[in-house]
Amino acid sequence: MRVVRWAMVAVIAAAGLTLTGVALGVGPWPGLAPAVVSTNGHVAYSASRSASSTIVRARTLGNSAHVLTTVTFDGRWGIPAVTSTGRAGGLSPDGRLLVLSEPPSYNGLRTESKFLLLSTRALKLRHAITLRGEFGFDALSADGRTLYVIQHQSAEDLVSYVVRGYDLTTNRLIKGAIVAKGESSTMRGYPVSRAVGSAGTWVYTLYHRENGKPFIHALNTDQRYAICIDLPWQATFQTVWSARLALSPTGNRLLVRSDGQVVARVDTKTFRVLKGA
Repeated sequence: MRVVRWAMVAVIAAAGLTLTGVALGVGPWPGLAPAVVSTNGHVAYSASRSASSTIVRARTLGNSAHVLTTVTFDGRWGIPAVTSTGRAGGLSPDGRLLVLSEPPSYNGLRTESKFLLLSTRALKLRHAITLRGEFGFDALSADGRTLYVIQHQSAEDLVSYVVRGYDLTTNRLIKGAIVAKGESSTMRGYPVSRAVGSAGTWVYTLYHRENGKPFIHALNTDQRYAICIDLPWQATFQTVWSARLALSPTGNRLLVRSDGQVVARVDTKTFRVLKGA
């Protein structure tokens, strides 16, 4: 039976949370990627770390590839990954903002999580964010107002997380979690694949449950709400990790492909799972 769970912002007390990382150690989870490429495919951004500093580079791609900008920042930073399979994130939908996060420590729970927000035009620091507890990067809104982060809650439950929003206009963590209506604020699963709508308003992430069928977390980045879509697909461990999300050319269908086959289709207007592959 297909289930569409409409999400809402549920108020929670941040002081009452126990924070942690997930998946193979503590966060930020799922860690870092080598580089992230702009939407138009013309520029790649990378970060290389030494013991106490990080060099961030912007370089063009193609036959005439060359370095555009190189900037050094104190501390150790990297390009955040947004799936457990290593897909890079950190760029805003308009390509003007780049988020850097700290590398995984695997040494216990963090008391603070830090992010750098850079202007991609000259890799100039726009803002430094420090959050109390364990957080990892998730997404940036299309309107440039919201940074979405994953908050980890339990050292005993390494795949649990809470989706939070950080208001970039007021420089404050928004109270509450983005959570399916009528359910706990804590979600569980591994991010396997991601697809982003053409304007960046919608961000779709396929999650693998250890027990149960996969689901898609559809985040409306501008309006700060989400929809969770349970899939009827009977995935095995191997097939779920080979699965990839893709939008149809018109953007009205979200396709789940595994082993070269479409195993599920979702209407992006109604968020219903369509019959047949």
